[in-house]
Amino acid sequence: MKKDSNTDTKTPGFAEAGPAALILTSDEGAAGKTTTALQLVTAFSLAGLPLDLFQMDTKRKLSMKAGVPVESLLVPEHRESRGDDLVPSDIIAPWYRAVTDAPQTRRSTLLEVGGALAPLFHVAIADLDLDEDITSLGLQVMPLVVCKAGEDSASQMIRELKRIERNLPNANTVLVLNHYAGDPTKAISYCQEDTRKAFMSAIKRYPVIEMPKVRARSMAIYERLQALPSTIVSWHADNYAEAIRQTGAPRDEAKILVKDIAEWSAIMQDEICRILPFLGEDRDG
Repeated sequence: MKKDSNTDTKTPGFAEAGPAALILTSDEGAAGKTTTALQLVTAFSLAGLPLDLFQMDTKRKLSMKAGVPVESLLVPEHRESRGDDLVPSDIIAPWYRAVTDAPQTRRSTLLEVGGALAPLFHVAIADLDLDEDITSLGLQVMPLVVCKAGEDSASQMIRELKRIERNLPNANTVLVLNHYAGDPTKAISYCQEDTRKAFMSAIKRYPVIEMPKVRARSMAIYERLQALPSTIVSWHADNYAEAIRQTGAPRDEAKILVKDIAEWSAIMQDEICRILPFLGEDRDG
């Protein structure tokens, strides 16, 4: 049953404190899905709550940076069970089973869907009718659609939202607006009218996480590191010696990196806990 279009969808509306099935998607590459995923991994770790990671992405960036096991859902590995035909539901089966078992295991899941694979993912969840499971099993499913500044990214966000509204009408969708290339909300004023109207309508309908911009040099260094933001923040403890060793940068650049990531991560953690308040319940302060 679809949500009433007149209801307030600005609050995610989870009935209880987890477990949650989080889906990072955007229908494009380089929008900030892995960056958002790593902040979610950090939030669950700080809250002491289990989070199982999956990636449907040939680049495997999440597994390289998360520092914990990530199960890959890759197309070539799932063609043996039914001849040579590609069966999309076979690809996502490990993740689907983890999600539908969550009421018993009490384990949350996070799936990152590569931009090029978003259409295939939607074929799979439609085939399995995941939306039926949301209501029949009481699942808490949250797609997080990531968007950066620019007309192409806005158009792709709108396209992905249409798929979610069609295939997961009972999910709790959230928008993540990535500011690294500029403010997406300000940039939309330069886009075509139909794109601008659809974008503005979306940010009124759905909760929004604002991902702040990080200084370009610090973000470039961060992207090369295989470390969680929380690990980088901890590098201030030894007077930045580990930051210097890990980055190969002089003290000034290493110190600025740690401070920039600390400020950015603190904002992101506040934004995530606003959307998923149960992640902040056991934190001090």
